[in-house]
Amino acid sequence: MSWFRKPRPCRTSPTAAVEAITDPDTPCDGLVLVADGIGGLDMCGRALARVVKASGLGYTTWTVRWCHGVGRWYSDLTNAADCEARAADVAETIRLFRDRRPDVPIFLVGKSGGCAVMVKALERLAGPEVERAVLLAPALSPGYDLTRALGKVRAEIVVYWSPLDVFFLGLGTGVFGTSDRVRGRGAGLVGFRTPSPGDDPARLAAYRKLRQVRWAFGMSATGYLGGHLGPDSPLFLTRYVVPLLRVATPAGG
Repeated sequence: MSWFRKPRPCRTSPTAAVEAITDPDTPCDGLVLVADGIGGLDMCGRALARVVKASGLGYTTWTVRWCHGVGRWYSDLTNAADCEARAADVAETIRLFRDRRPDVPIFLVGKSGGCAVMVKALERLAGPEVERAVLLAPALSPGYDLTRALGKVRAEIVVYWSPLDVFFLGLGTGVFGTSDRVRGRGAGLVGFRTPSPGDDPARLAAYRKLRQVRWAFGMSATGYLGGHLGPDSPLFLTRYVVPLLRVATPAGG
C-alpha cells in the first residue's frame, strides 16, 4: 500500500541535467540517454553505463529519472500525463545539449515503459536531432504510430522484441494496459505493426527507418532468454546495443 503513497522522488531538471552532462572537464564523444522500465530499479541503465564505458567509447551515459519511485510500477504504467511531462523534459534536455555541443551525437535507449518516454520525446523535437534510438521490449501497443518519432532520428529506430515475453507484455499489459493506455499485447511481444503498401507515402517513407529484431535462440548465450528482463543483461547490451551507439556511415561513404 505504501508504494502508492510515497512522495515522488526529486527529478533533475533539463537545465541541471545538461549542466552535469556538459562538464567541461569531461570529454564527451557521444551522449546516451536511457529511460529504464517501470518500477524504478534502473537495471538496464546501470548495466548500459558500465558496458559503454568498458567498450572504450568516450561517451556520457545519462539515466533519465522518470519513474515515480521504487516499486511504484502501477503509477509508472498508468500515469500518461506524467509520461508526457517526462518526455518533454527529455526533449528539452536534448535541445539544450545540442545548443552547447552541436557536433556530439545523441542516442536514446528505452526499456519497456521507458520506451514510451523516449518515443514521445522524439515526437517533441523540431527535427532529426538524435542519431539513433533503441527500444528494448517496448510496452507501447503494437498499433502505436511511430511516424513522427521516426522523422526525428537521422539513422533509424531499432526495436528488440520477443514472442516469449508473455508474462509482462502479454498478461501484464492485457490486464493493466500498455504505456499508451491500450489493453492488449505490447509491441515488445509481437513487434510494431508497419504500414501496408497502399498507405500514405509519407508514412511509408518514415517507416523505412524502423528496424525490428525478433528474439532468436542464439541470443540466449548473452543471458537474454526471451523474457522481459533479458535485455538488461550486460552481455546482451555489449553485443547487440553498444554496436548501435555509433554514427551511421552515409551511403557511399
